[in-house]
Amino acid sequence: MNHTPLCLNIAEISELTGLSISLIRKMTHSGEIPHIRVGRRILYPAEALAEWLSENTIGGTTIKKDGAADV
Repeated sequence: MNHTPLCLNIAEISELTGLSISLIRKMTHSGEIPHIRVGRRILYPAEALAEWLSENTIGGTTIKKDGAADV
């Protein structure tokens, strides 16, 4: 069974995107990147993050939810 996490932590976001942890922290504090706070912990919802990346992609081909390419 393939387990897809609902939320990721900052280290996982850094590894997946190639962005530095310090840049992710800066973007989190300025509200640029989707995140939630659970107590003192900051988590990044995987689905919201994927949507945010898609919305902020400039040029190229994006894939719609139905699997079709949008050029």
